[in-house]
Amino acid sequence: MTNPARKLTTWSWKDTLLLIIAASPTLLALWVYERLPDQMAIHFGTGGQPNGYQSKLSFIFLISLLNLALPLMMKWLLPSLDPGRKNYEKFQGFYDLFRLMMTLLLSGAFFLTLLYNLGYDISIEMWVPLFVGILWMIVGNYMGRARPNYTFGIRTPWTLANEEVWRRTHRMAGPIWMIAGIIFIGVSLIPAIIPPWFAFTAVVLSILIPTIYSYLSYRKLSQSDM
Repeated sequence: MTNPARKLTTWSWKDTLLLIIAASPTLLALWVYERLPDQMAIHFGTGGQPNGYQSKLSFIFLISLLNLALPLMMKWLLPSLDPGRKNYEKFQGFYDLFRLMMTLLLSGAFFLTLLYNLGYDISIEMWVPLFVGILWMIVGNYMGRARPNYTFGIRTPWTLANEEVWRRTHRMAGPIWMIAGIIFIGVSLIPAIIPPWFAFTAVVLSILIPTIYSYLSYRKLSQSDM
């Protein structure tokens, strides 16, 4: 019997590209290793001020391991463990795009952290919401293409129990996620007009509203089947 996820897990040039992207900040870190402080700022609070530190050796090792493992785990591990693996091929293009965006997001955060610790004037509070906002918008734009699975998407008991509820919920959630992404970008570019708490509210609502909608849709469809 043919493995339904075989096509998804076959190596391609896209996977090579992801590994090159993921390895790039590690190569930079090794190149500038002697110039980095022994204790690197790795976490930033309000105002973009560092409030968490880690030794450069452990930081570079751990973040490099995570960055290289992430696209591989999303390539092989997650689809193979997912009970809904047969549906991955139905939205493979979207899933590949999501893998790319996650790799770019983590690699970008790695690059920014390195540049900040090298003394460059990097505004963490501007770049992080900008990256997250772009990711949120892209996911929202393609969300309606996702098919039922246990790893990716609006996974509630009701969307997983009924494919029609899944379809309706993701079509409804897409525009909400795009709006949330725009708010994130606004927080990044015009913080004087759109305060940071708007971003937190946008994230909560982009999860809460589809969750409630999925329950109401499931209830409505269940009643109509009686």
